[in-house]
Amino acid sequence: MKKGLFLLLALLSAMLGCRVLPPAPPEPELTADQILSRLRSGRGNLATFAAAGRLTLISPQQNATGTALVKGIAPETLRVDLKDPLGRTVLSFFTDGRVVEVLFPREGKLFQGPATPTNLASFVPPQVKLSHAVRLLTGDLPLSPGAPQGNHLEAGGERLYVLEWRQSNGSPQERLWVSASDFQPRKVEWFGPDGTPAFRAELEESQAGPRRPGQLKLETSTPRMELRLAYRDFTPNPPLSPLDLAVPRPPGVAVLPLKP
Repeated sequence: MKKGLFLLLALLSAMLGCRVLPPAPPEPELTADQILSRLRSGRGNLATFAAAGRLTLISPQQNATGTALVKGIAPETLRVDLKDPLGRTVLSFFTDGRVVEVLFPREGKLFQGPATPTNLASFVPPQVKLSHAVRLLTGDLPLSPGAPQGNHLEAGGERLYVLEWRQSNGSPQERLWVSASDFQPRKVEWFGPDGTPAFRAELEESQAGPRRPGQLKLETSTPRMELRLAYRDFTPNPPLSPLDLAVPRPPGVAVLPLKP
């Protein structure tokens, strides 16, 4: 009994004698230049891409969902093929920034027209520039050139740096949220000339490889459109030419003008 009491007293004495270590100091906040450097580190130059995944498009004109094959050449060439569950193409979309072509193989109709926002809206929401859409599909952010005019660390669940680029009148142009843990883009907002939001996008990095997009959710409010793409495969810089992205011409297809 005395031995047990002695051991208990010795243990209590040791515990009381232990010093409590102070908490680790918070990590210092990085500058905007440091954040951009880490964001771009290891990305390399992405001139072309090819991807496959599950696409969902919700718009006032049409709703579509299915397997999508997406290919692009920076800055403004894009080809999208939407497949049905049996792997048959139900829609092919192409633009090179000058023309738009939309092929419906089942109906035997090929629509053509200039690359206006209305015609591009078959795949690209009207508030989104074509070059921005290509970069969003590849996770190539920020969209603005140069250094941001503001940055801060946002409190909350995940530590996020918020970078802000401003227009000449002082209103916001772009806000970009970057993870403080892996320095990957998580969310971006783009604003119109009057400072009102044009679109927002949420991004998720692929688990299959670093700096590869995993999911993209793109939304506009005027008009209300939503584009979602959950990637299955993503190949950077495959050998592509504009001819590789051209929409095919099935025999007997009717060529029709795109109407506003």
